Amino acid sequence: MPTIKWAGLKDIDAAFPEQPLPYGAKPLRCPDPFSAASLPYGLIPLAACFLALFLKAYRLGRFPMQVDMLFVGILLGLLLIPVHEYLHGLCYPKGATVYIGLIPKKMAAFAVCHTPISWRRFMVMSLLPAVLGLIPLLVFLLSPGSWGHVMGLCWSMAVMGLLSPMPDYMNASCVRRQVPKGATLQTTNTGFYWYM
Repeated sequence: MPTIKWAGLKDIDAAFPEQPLPYGAKPLRCPDPFSAASLPYGLIPLAACFLALFLKAYRLGRFPMQVDMLFVGILLGLLLIPVHEYLHGLCYPKGATVYIGLIPKKMAAFAVCHTPISWRRFMVMSLLPAVLGLIPLLVFLLSPGSWGHVMGLCWSMAVMGLLSPMPDYMNASCVRRQVPKGATLQTTNTGFYWYM
């Protein structure tokens, strides 16, 4: 298991200990994860949440949720952001050091580790935090009609849990399009790189 360290509050340009890149490492072309470029990657997860809501309402013949629980679910979703980053960190190999923290100026959290990882591990690392939305969405879909409070809580947590990884979805998409399977990926303080 990697070592996961709380780095606290950081600026966007904070640097973390790096490992040298091997000769021939190629840069990955991907938009800034804190830019609006990641917003389109939230459309499918958001559509899935609304489809689940409409299907549940159709099945029950009424609006399924207690609206007062929506805010509580959003708040819980926000409180789970550090867990989201911790899940990223768990995917790194034994001996790696992962730094997690917050960037207040961007209202964002981060998990940084410059240890090289495989293409497959990178994909799992990028997508694993989506479970924080998939699990509440499944609970929402399986809840009986009398559980309006639970459904309100779970639906809004699902929205938060599936939208918070938008930059991760974007990074995974960039890697899928640009990096051959079997390659190794490595981040530095200046960006993503890959090599065979």
